[in-house]
Amino acid sequence: MTTFDFTSLLKSEIKPALGVTEVGAIALAAARAYDAVGGSLLHIQMVMNGGMYKNAFSCAIPGTEELGCEMAAALGALGGDWKLGLEVLKNINASHVAQAKALSIPIEIEVDETKDSIYIYAEVTTTKGVGLCRIEDFHANIVYVAKDDEVLFEAEKKEAAAAKTDVIDFEAVTVADMVDYAKNVPIEELDCIKGMIEMNCQLSAEGEKGVGLGIWKTLAAFQNKGAVGNDMIYAAQKLTCSAMDARLAGLPFAAMSIVGSGSHGILCSMPVVSYGRYMEKSEEEIIRAVALSGLITIFSKHYTGRLSALCGCVLGGGSGAASGIVYLMGGGAKEVSAAMDHMAANLTGMICDGGSTGCALKASAGVYSAYLSAMLAMEGVEIPHNFGVIGSSAEQTEKNLGRISDEGMAPMDTTIIDVMKKGL
Repeated sequence: MTTFDFTSLLKSEIKPALGVTEVGAIALAAARAYDAVGGSLLHIQMVMNGGMYKNAFSCAIPGTEELGCEMAAALGALGGDWKLGLEVLKNINASHVAQAKALSIPIEIEVDETKDSIYIYAEVTTTKGVGLCRIEDFHANIVYVAKDDEVLFEAEKKEAAAAKTDVIDFEAVTVADMVDYAKNVPIEELDCIKGMIEMNCQLSAEGEKGVGLGIWKTLAAFQNKGAVGNDMIYAAQKLTCSAMDARLAGLPFAAMSIVGSGSHGILCSMPVVSYGRYMEKSEEEIIRAVALSGLITIFSKHYTGRLSALCGCVLGGGSGAASGIVYLMGGGAKEVSAAMDHMAANLTGMICDGGSTGCALKASAGVYSAYLSAMLAMEGVEIPHNFGVIGSSAEQTEKNLGRISDEGMAPMDTTIIDVMKKGL
């Protein structure tokens, strides 16, 4: 048995989130700032890092037909409950939306290009004063709250430092460690995984009713024409993309997120669950496979970052899914490593242009690639080491992706944000 506390890692990274997490984080900061002061709104100013702005720019606000950063901030201030964390907008209703649309106050959104990690500063001015809130490093990590010149809460430096410290020494972790954990951990320790499966399957069922791109319906139409098979990949596309459609269209149902992303949570769980059910695996086998998928996703995102220019949904969540499918196919660390390398060889370079309806298309590509990567691995096919971005090991490949994300593609975000702002 490994000595790494993977159970605590999974529990710390798997959380329910209503809507796209960047929209939720913006609303959370605004809600907390307003709660500090109360009164009638006069002005809202939000400052955030580029990745936060980009990911929330085209996002639907859950339970509404509204989009974007400004509306997220307004609804957070008007009716958000900051005590609910990333489910801050859970109780928003039509009245709040009408109030937000009727606001005639300035709502300013600024991008701080000096901030590389998650950062949101909310300044809400009302008839009773100025409320301030700052979020750093993690989507729901409030580190500072004030009313005018009175500090109501400030995370102590040692607490802030601890928040940035990983509970796992990722440099020492191997794929074999994670596979060993998935095989041997007492199943009762994986309640968070069971909850992830249940919540994301419920979300998928809502999306299947008809919302967003409806990718599975198009596939079904061509299936009826004999052009698409009714196979395990079709089943996985249906389960996964329906959940993505529901989340990105803003349906008022939570997704179980991982590393701060509901899309990552969906992609690392639903393709694995679908394969397990298609092949009539036991519930315990499926839960263990999703646990491995979650760990591989967390491992990958440790290097590429929570918000990056690369699409973490397919490279992080997709690599996790490929690993979980390999597990259910009877593969071990060798095959999981090969599948991770296949994913990197295939989809590295897919950009993240923010959360939007189109993310379901990326997820669809991720599902197909995860299945193909798993099947290749189980047939003994491996990308040679040190070919292109592929490193000397799967662990090194993930580190290489981190370099590509941080060094090679970092300027990409600036360009994407400029395109968004100009609306051309």
